[in-house]
Amino acid sequence: MRKSKLSSRITWRVIGIMLFFNVLIIGAMLTFVFIVSLMNSSSRGQYVVDGIEGKIESTLWGAHEAASNNRDEIERNLESPERVFDALERELSVNRFLGGFAAFEPDYFKGQGRWFEAYVYLTDSTHINRQQIGSASHDYFNGPWYQKGLSLDRDGLGYLTDPYFDNSVDSAIYCSYVLPIVDQQGRKVGVYGVDLDYLWLDTVVKEVEDNVKSEFHLENEALESYEGDSIYTLFSVQILDSKGNRIYGSDSLDLSILKIDQKDAFGHLKMKNLKGTPYYISSKQLAHTNWTIAVIQHREMVFAWGVLMAIVILFCMSIGGIVIFFFTSRSIRNATQPLGFLSESTQEVAKGNFDAPLPTFKHNDEVAQLRDSFSTMQQSLKKYVEEVKETTKAKTAIMSELNVAHSIQMSMIPKTFPAFPDRQDIELYASLTPAKAVGGDLYDFFIRNEKLFFCIGDVSGKGVPASLVMAVSRTLFRNIAAHADLPSRIVKTMNENICEGNDNCMFVTLWVGVLDLQTGRLCYCNAGHDAPYLGTELLPCDANLPIGVAPDLKYTDQEAVIAPGKILFLYTDGLTEAENGSRALFGMQRISEVINGFKGSPKELIETMADAVHQFVGDTEQSDDLTMLAFRLS
Repeated sequence: MRKSKLSSRITWRVIGIMLFFNVLIIGAMLTFVFIVSLMNSSSRGQYVVDGIEGKIESTLWGAHEAASNNRDEIERNLESPERVFDALERELSVNRFLGGFAAFEPDYFKGQGRWFEAYVYLTDSTHINRQQIGSASHDYFNGPWYQKGLSLDRDGLGYLTDPYFDNSVDSAIYCSYVLPIVDQQGRKVGVYGVDLDYLWLDTVVKEVEDNVKSEFHLENEALESYEGDSIYTLFSVQILDSKGNRIYGSDSLDLSILKIDQKDAFGHLKMKNLKGTPYYISSKQLAHTNWTIAVIQHREMVFAWGVLMAIVILFCMSIGGIVIFFFTSRSIRNATQPLGFLSESTQEVAKGNFDAPLPTFKHNDEVAQLRDSFSTMQQSLKKYVEEVKETTKAKTAIMSELNVAHSIQMSMIPKTFPAFPDRQDIELYASLTPAKAVGGDLYDFFIRNEKLFFCIGDVSGKGVPASLVMAVSRTLFRNIAAHADLPSRIVKTMNENICEGNDNCMFVTLWVGVLDLQTGRLCYCNAGHDAPYLGTELLPCDANLPIGVAPDLKYTDQEAVIAPGKILFLYTDGLTEAENGSRALFGMQRISEVINGFKGSPKELIETMADAVHQFVGDTEQSDDLTMLAFRLS
């Protein structure tokens, strides 16, 4: 397997971290650039709107001043239609408007009919013509300009109407500035207005568009761009009337969506798709009119500066990233190179060459400190290996002695089965499994005078001390049972001997029985041991103390009869207290379950019980000696 280099891993990790933060920084910068682009475009749009509004209002103010003075002249000559015509003609010759008119309420002048609208206009630069144009076909009463003029205050500003087509005189398009006419009684009796050629807007807007072209260094035709076979407008100024119809602006831009949804379309730099083309719109409604100025900027123009800045930023960051990668990888490779030398030296140490030389470094940094630590470890390992060798020798000797002790201990208990091959009246089996090399459990049995003498016991503690007490206890049982017939006498004598010199206060739980093989009569004595099973029932046992506790204890005998075929099963607490991985105990309940469902020989019973314990504890290490003994009469 090819080994990866530390320098490469560190380099790529550093580059990865730097790349991550660079992406965040670039993202933040690009976001900032595009936000600034939007702000610049918003400012540009609002500047254009405000500029056009200012120029239009300046023109309207001049028209208002002249129209207001003319209106005053009309109001002083309301006695007859002729005087109204004369006043209109005098004012038109002075102010040189396209035309002027005074439209009056129905039947205002007796004899002139329902409609009377005096209208004077220039036929050329020197001639003025007058005409009464009010009629049923020219019903001005329902005209928006007339109704709006009547709704205005006498001393307030006038109102500039939407452009309209008038065929009453010369079939031309006009926009009119109107004011109310008030008689001497203060009643509104009509509307005075002057006609303006709406083409004057061209001069106002043309100047603004030229400024935008100059700002973006565009040629005269460059306010339009191409996308495939489609042509779209980059920048456009549109002036719309109250119905959303175009008063002024490029006809190449379809404003049908603005006409349909004018209120939602206008606002402070809102984005709209005009026939699928993305535009940003700034707008403002002109005072004293229902006109709306809309500055429409294509997305390409809005973000032109932002895209350029984004390209510059990405280019600079890419070049910077390449330079940083080169110098970073080189620096990291130089910084980690000593670790390679140190690794080679430590591999020699790992092979057992504790005297292998370690490299030296000029700088007193962390790598040099690591080298010193390896040197200290090298000496410690050398010393430790020597100590381990000595300890291993000692442990080997101890283990050898424990193995001998185990062999001696196991040789002290009967382990040849069948136990009495020449007898057909008894079947007996036993097993002892120490938790360590040597243990403290014991069992023994022998026949004397047609009586079976047997015992089972458990020494407190484990290991070598318990094994020594076990050996003493088994020897005492053999010697005393060879001359005594009563179990209580055997137990009492063993207790007295164990108590002598018992400085470590060790004790032995013991169960001793004497069985008459002819009659099946069992005499037994319990010294703090677990009660055995006779068949499927526990054998009643007195609660006597274990031997070794006190020398003057008294022990009692009990009797029972063992019927042929019934098994007497004895065990130590290593069976009931066997633990599994969850620290649960095997317990009496599981012993009863095995015995109640068992039918077989004493040997099979012990093997079945051992299998049940091993299945219960699983891989958990054995914590206590396990001893079992069982027999039955035939």
